[in-house]
Amino acid sequence: MDKLEAKIKHGLEDKGIPCQSVYKIPDPDDPRVLIAFSSNGNHRLTTMKIERVLNSLGVGDFQVPKEFQRLSAAFLHLEVAMGAKTEKPVSVRAM
Repeated sequence: MDKLEAKIKHGLEDKGIPCQSVYKIPDPDDPRVLIAFSSNGNHRLTTMKIERVLNSLGVGDFQVPKEFQRLSAAFLHLEVAMGAKTEKPVSVRAM
């Protein structure tokens, strides 16, 4: 497990979200992370909560696909889009 995967797994667990595994998908053009959860003990787990915790870790900007409303499977794999955190662009208005 590389440093990013370990930080995500431990960060989720520190916030009370047990996860089975974290895997960074090796695609430089479309960075994504695959996270495996067990629903045992995660009855109130939502995608919004996962997204907030991931973004609070300070390792990148994460976006959970909007198709997921609630996690309810016995064992679920959630694919999360990941991008680098950057400053917001400064726009120049035409005069």
